[in-house]
Amino acid sequence: MKAIIFDLYETLITEWGRPRYLARDAAIYLDVDHQLFQQEWDALGRDRFLGKYAKVEDVLKKILDNLSIDRDEQLLIEIAQKRARYKQTCFDVIEPKIIDMLSSLKAEGYKIGLISNCSPEEVGGLQDCELYTYLDAVVLSCDVGMEKPDTEIYDYCLSLLGENASDCYFVGDGGSDELSGAERAGMIPLRALWFIKYFAENFDLNNSYKSFYEPEELLEYVKMM
Repeated sequence: MKAIIFDLYETLITEWGRPRYLARDAAIYLDVDHQLFQQEWDALGRDRFLGKYAKVEDVLKKILDNLSIDRDEQLLIEIAQKRARYKQTCFDVIEPKIIDMLSSLKAEGYKIGLISNCSPEEVGGLQDCELYTYLDAVVLSCDVGMEKPDTEIYDYCLSLLGENASDCYFVGDGGSDELSGAERAGMIPLRALWFIKYFAENFDLNNSYKSFYEPEELLEYVKMM
């Protein structure tokens, strides 16, 4: 194998253990019914990930328009800033075990790629964080207009790495059906459980893919193959 492509959230970085600013928090701040707001937020999820909204303020305005609610624009900006700060915390400190894994993989000669389904504010801290220096190809759904599990996004990352799917692992926690997408693209999917084991119920029920509880376990596995 010549390359490894990683998922981002709950694979290389985590929201676990950090104060979160979710849709319900925005709804409370806007004084909007949480369930109605959440439904609208979820309905716009694909458009957010495909980069159709450059700013969170635009998403909030669309939601309020759909609900026929008027709010001061400054309030929307404040919510957007809160969400951006919350997402930034996920990049402030990268777990040492992740850096050790990436460093070892680079030393072994692997090319390292990244594919993330994300909206722009979710990756604002990526380029300035430590793990970015280990990445040979970065594919963000909001930049390229594609998302997992569509095979096109895997193919695009492989083209940037200059490698064939059969020579590449894909590593992720399994969200967005990403592992089956990688498999359909011809890659070998591996499941990362080192973060989701802390907060996701029934995280180990799917035995379809080779799974790893710690990054060093993954590292030892790929070294032996």
